[in-house]
Amino acid sequence: MTARGPSTDDERQTPGWRDEAASERRRAAERRAGQRRAAAASGPARGPAREPARPEQRRGAERRAAASRRAAAPGARERRILLTTTCLLLLYGLVMAYSASTAQAFFSYGSSWYEIERQAFFAVLGLIAMVVLARVDYVVWRRVALPLYVFALLSLVVVLVPGIGTSVNGARRWIIVAGFSYSPSELAKLACICLVAGLVIKRPADVLTAGGFVRLVAIGIGPAAVLIMAEPDLGTTIILVLSVMSVVVAAGARVRHLVTLGSLAVAAVAVAIVVEPYRMARLTSFVHPWKDPRGAGMQTVQSLVSIASGHLFGVGLGNSIQKFGFLPEQTTDSITGIIGEELGLIGLLVLIALYIVLVWTIFHIALNSREPYGKLLAAGIGSALGVQAAVNIGAALGVLPLTGVPLPLVSFGGTSLVVVLAGVGIVANIASNRRSYIVASTERHSRPRGGGRHGGAHHPVSRGR
Repeated sequence: MTARGPSTDDERQTPGWRDEAASERRRAAERRAGQRRAAAASGPARGPAREPARPEQRRGAERRAAASRRAAAPGARERRILLTTTCLLLLYGLVMAYSASTAQAFFSYGSSWYEIERQAFFAVLGLIAMVVLARVDYVVWRRVALPLYVFALLSLVVVLVPGIGTSVNGARRWIIVAGFSYSPSELAKLACICLVAGLVIKRPADVLTAGGFVRLVAIGIGPAAVLIMAEPDLGTTIILVLSVMSVVVAAGARVRHLVTLGSLAVAAVAVAIVVEPYRMARLTSFVHPWKDPRGAGMQTVQSLVSIASGHLFGVGLGNSIQKFGFLPEQTTDSITGIIGEELGLIGLLVLIALYIVLVWTIFHIALNSREPYGKLLAAGIGSALGVQAAVNIGAALGVLPLTGVPLPLVSFGGTSLVVVLAGVGIVANIASNRRSYIVASTERHSRPRGGGRHGGAHHPVSRGR
């Protein structure tokens, strides 16, 4: 017989143990649920508890948050438009420079890629300069303006020395180093803009007086203009003068001083044209280009023929006839003619529209900048770029005399390309720099310590001009 008493007692006690264990599990689950609800209620967002984010997830979220802050920062929109338009113009220029140079490069060097490879090298160098300077506080240019200006003047002197400066078509404008050419006049434009902007900021009242105005012009324009004219290079001299004068105009120069200087400049240009036969020939060919279509008027006539041949949509990329020795300087001064022939009126309008957007954006950045040096610097760089583009396109269309200046970001020319991209980088930093939008005025620094925001102890007074 089997004994069943103890076994029956154990079976009777087992359900009680199970009930107590289940109750303990329920209480523990309720405690955990309460803790999760409390943690969710005290957190930034309500909802079920989430697992801790992984390190890479946290870094990604931080990067997205930083990008969002940068996109919403003042000047971010203008900076994006500026850099995008610049890159579009650079790409446009590389494509058209290759198309315009294939014939000349093949017959001169045996490879149609020879010249575009050199231009691409300077494009990469310029893009690096643009990216770096876009991250460098633009105020540094106020400190280095004088050394940069002195270096530019020394370069302009050295280029005139026989055996150092290279003479091409009677002009001594380049220094050849290791097979690459350096044009000091391109750097001189940027150096003069930086210097004059710094001088205006140092003594703002000088721009309003006759003596101060003359000093600014004599220091910021005189030496560089004289040396560039000695190369000789009238076109670059005109662009230099107009660019620097835009800084003075933005600083608030008086109209009578500007009119006087403008009259003297026109007289000086007239004298420079009269004393040089080739300049007089260029002026005559501008007025009557068909009078000497194989001599002085050849470049103007062939440029007009190129643009007229393109009609509305052009003859097609790479199909230009004028680049086979008919159009002089087709990769530099006259590249606009090749663009008009291959891409037609539509291609020219796209080119002009890109320049308008670029220059308008730079001027918009200058107008929005509350820091005076950034405002003047952007105004000068924008004027230099806009005037040079207008002079080149105007000469190709026959509405301005030939001056021999390249088309910025499009024509061949390593120094010009690097300097223009560097200038764009400086303006990009001005666009998004914090000091451009938050400025402590002199009135705020002179406010009494005890004065409240509405205390009425001190009121800034706007100074009229």
